Amino acid sequence: MSAQSLANLSLILQAIIFSVLALAVYARLKHSHVRHAILMGVAIILHTVAIVAIMIPSLLSMGNLFNNLLTRFAFVTLTHATIGSLVELMGVWLVASWLSNTANVEKCFRRKNVMRVTVALWLAELILGVYVYMMLYLAA
Repeated sequence: MSAQSLANLSLILQAIIFSVLALAVYARLKHSHVRHAILMGVAIILHTVAIVAIMIPSLLSMGNLFNNLLTRFAFVTLTHATIGSLVELMGVWLVASWLSNTANVEKCFRRKNVMRVTVALWLAELILGVYVYMMLYLAA
């Protein structure tokens, strides 16, 4: 599969993940906490698949694009990867901590600020990822 095909697949997967996140936020607003947690778990699993199956191999194949780390492309891509790694860790921690005690909803409520930061970082990562895609495949 070509690099652009992988990037297109990643972009589609990111749109799906964003939709799942939106549904999770909607479930939370409707006080459906279990549905919210399950949807967030699905989003984390999809995010993990995207990172392992698409993003890491893609990043490794771009070695020649990183000869100069001071370029805008390198800065944006590395920022995207750093934020994405942080989102992955935070998301896995949040879902794992919920799975360790699904009956204690109050314990989850105490993590709402971490959840909000995670979603904000996730959106920043998504925007940066779209920007990286545009720099690679839509640049004239």
